[in-house]
Amino acid sequence: MAQLESLDVTASGPTAFYLMELARYRAAARAQAYAELQEMSKAMVEEKGLLNYAQAALLLDVSTKRLSELVRLKKLKPFDFLGRRYVSMREVGQRYQQDLKAGRPGRGVGKRAVASIRAALKTDSAQAKLGGYAGPYVRAEVRANKERNREELRKIWQTITGKRKK
Repeated sequence: MAQLESLDVTASGPTAFYLMELARYRAAARAQAYAELQEMSKAMVEEKGLLNYAQAALLLDVSTKRLSELVRLKKLKPFDFLGRRYVSMREVGQRYQQDLKAGRPGRGVGKRAVASIRAALKTDSAQAKLGGYAGPYVRAEVRANKERNREELRKIWQTITGKRKK
């Protein structure tokens, strides 16, 4: 957009050239955003979902500042999409399972459940477009389960029809 700001706009309104450049810029920005959205979808499948910092901090019971520090210390891998930062659901889950004792004292089951619900409610717009923090991953799992079930049913059907033919 910096290139567009340097173009002259007359007192009567923007020039046709300016409007054409603006349209090209917007089309390029849309294409780039769509490509990033596709990359985000792939990453969500590979990482079993992506969490924004607020969601991950709630699940790990740390502040967002501490979560930034964990990313900086390379304890968690960051993912940057559409101008926002995310962390891997898989890595957060592993760290959650470690149940590290440093820092705050441990939480009970009820508090962990409340934190999970709050994290789900903090889904941002980019995540929501893809079906939530684990949308593509869940869809991929459902597809794989359906395919496995179809194969099992085919085998059963073949054994049934094979026995009837004899």
